[in-house]
Amino acid sequence: MPATDQPVGRPSRQDLRARMLAQRYLRKDPSGQPIETTEQMFRRVAKAIAAVEERSGGPRSVVSALQNAFYRLMASGDFLPNSPTLMNAGREGGMLSACFVLPVPDSIDGIFEALKQTAQVQKAGGGTGFAFDALRPTGDLVASSGGTTSGPLSFMGVFASATGAIQQGAFRRGANMGMMSVHHPDILNFITAKDDSTAFENFNLSVKVTDRFMADLHENPGRPHIVQNPRTGERYVIPKTVPPHACTLADLLPADHANGACWTVMDLWNLIVSHSHRTGEPGICFIDAVNRNNPLPDCGRIEATNPCGEQPLLSNESCNLGSINLSRFVTSDGQDLDWRRLGRVIRRAVRFLDNVIDANTYPTGEIHQTTLAHRKIGLGVMGFADTLILRGIRYDSPEAETLARTIAGFLTETAHAASADLATLRGHFPSWPMSRWAKPPARPMRNAACTTVAPTGSISIIAGCSSGIEPIYSLATTRLALDGQEFFELHPLLERLGQKQGWLTNAVRQALARGEPIDGISAVPRRTAELFVTAHEVSPEWHVRIQAAWQSWIDSAVSKTVNLPAGSAIEDVDKVFRLAHKLGCKGITVYRDGSRAGQTLSGPSETRAQSSSAPIRPRDRVPVAVGRTFKTRVGCGTIFTTVNSDATGLCEVFAALGKAGGCPAQSEATARAVSIALRCGVGPAVLIDQLKGIRCLSTCVARRDNTDIVALSCPDAIARAIDQALAAERLQPDRSPPTGRPCPYCGQPMRRETGCFVCDRCLFNSCG
Repeated sequence: MPATDQPVGRPSRQDLRARMLAQRYLRKDPSGQPIETTEQMFRRVAKAIAAVEERSGGPRSVVSALQNAFYRLMASGDFLPNSPTLMNAGREGGMLSACFVLPVPDSIDGIFEALKQTAQVQKAGGGTGFAFDALRPTGDLVASSGGTTSGPLSFMGVFASATGAIQQGAFRRGANMGMMSVHHPDILNFITAKDDSTAFENFNLSVKVTDRFMADLHENPGRPHIVQNPRTGERYVIPKTVPPHACTLADLLPADHANGACWTVMDLWNLIVSHSHRTGEPGICFIDAVNRNNPLPDCGRIEATNPCGEQPLLSNESCNLGSINLSRFVTSDGQDLDWRRLGRVIRRAVRFLDNVIDANTYPTGEIHQTTLAHRKIGLGVMGFADTLILRGIRYDSPEAETLARTIAGFLTETAHAASADLATLRGHFPSWPMSRWAKPPARPMRNAACTTVAPTGSISIIAGCSSGIEPIYSLATTRLALDGQEFFELHPLLERLGQKQGWLTNAVRQALARGEPIDGISAVPRRTAELFVTAHEVSPEWHVRIQAAWQSWIDSAVSKTVNLPAGSAIEDVDKVFRLAHKLGCKGITVYRDGSRAGQTLSGPSETRAQSSSAPIRPRDRVPVAVGRTFKTRVGCGTIFTTVNSDATGLCEVFAALGKAGGCPAQSEATARAVSIALRCGVGPAVLIDQLKGIRCLSTCVARRDNTDIVALSCPDAIARAIDQALAAERLQPDRSPPTGRPCPYCGQPMRRETGCFVCDRCLFNSCG
């Protein structure tokens, strides 16, 4: 049946939650059938985490009480640990941490030792981050062989291949973060690494940008950009003649030969920005901001983060994560949060996560030793967007920014107090004397770092709330029911408020399912419509401001995506990156809708070769397309032209006349041909040029007597409608469904959220 005729909102979200739990979290028998319920899963996890207290000599009565408290914490939806803990706690040899950073030293032995450790981590379900800038640049000398090195990207490809092989046998798919300093000689190769959309698919990429680089960008952008060989310390400039995707050490000039024909700071910045606009990568890590907040500076410099960026970690560190569902703490009158109860949950969650460190099984001895020495935990939040709605606060508002900063401060200060209390009870973390916490006024702490804001794709579905600190992505979503049928689901709070306020009729459901803007539906109260702002209606500036408000208090970092509509300009990405640095973010990622859906980028000769051999096929029609209908007078009556869009752009046209006859058939044929052309990639401007100005005798005659008739014919009216829709597309936020790499389980295009790819149809999450 047509998409908008499907039942909306009726099948239970709980069915989808149950399916996800059964597939990914619950214990199974040899045939793959679940042998525990969700309640039993929470009991299993609570028992395993509380058992640490008994091994430490705690009284059985205390351990039993704590086990029940941990169970209630999860079963109520107040708090959930990261997916590996839910999956593996209470199982023999189960790894409970999600985040790891591994060193990649500049030697063959060191590189392949890191590869071995990566396999061990990812086999157990963890994600890994790497800094590749310790590796000597492409074309540098290899003394042992007398040859030259193939460079960091060639070795990064080896890691990507290993991850691809490992993930074939597991539901939780391997994920990596690859980082490189903006001052590495291979930085051009790194920035352009994903011009081939099939390359490094299991890597997120981020450029480590220094304060020095940002200062030059603001004060002296025309200055030649200096790169430095990590092996020798020699400094170079990059000639403009060097192609960005094939730079070798032999192409570079000594820094004292800098001249106007070299890559400047602005040139490099523009390359980062343009590629992030084009492919969503690389992101940016403000590495000096990260290290200014390094709690263990005497233990080393932080050089990389986990795959989603919320955990900057030292080499061989790991971190276990957990998130509190903020929406459960809004008072019944919607006027405040229950801060006292929230404080109790924070303290209990800190104890839970600290116990995870001791209950854990680690993939390598180095990781085990480093993790126990530093005892970092990552307590964060989810349900922030839902909390704002329940509080009656719009996401893109100063009030939301203030509330974010207030909650982040309360979360971190309370978590620190809980960690200090645990230090009194159990002792401070072993590396405390080397930490910032030991500096006056000294404060013994159980954990070197306590708070973070992580992606919560899967656990937020279990908890029944919005993901992390992200805004709502869509008000109506296509889901895949257990019987394989598609249905539309409205956002749960929208459903609840609509029923409570009495305006949620079937007609309103259908309008929302078609993607009509909620503020254009007259039945919905204006104040309610204002609250349900979606990710693409939030301006880039407000995405960054909300992230920065959280980051102002958080120990580690904040994982968040700045969603941009498909029509966003390169300048929009530039502004986002600069604002993120100005406001104190530690990292920033943008994702422009459709930027991962296109063909592999190639040179002109390659494009011609491809086009001569490969047939042109229209892209699939998405289940929900958003559009506008234009009413135009023509000679034979009134033509109604509907122009729809998907995340790539305009995708289809429908034309209907009020009278029967030859014109309706011709108009329908024109609209069908235009729709196929749009989905085959023909530019709307080309179609407008072909149709606009076509004259029809009956319309021209009618125009003499009726000055209201502007169009020259039905094709001309269709062209005018496309032109108006295209103009509106450029000006309005993109409300359309995602396009991106296909979901490995249902084939639906996925969207990007906080470094992960998420399928709204079947709830698959690439990060677990």
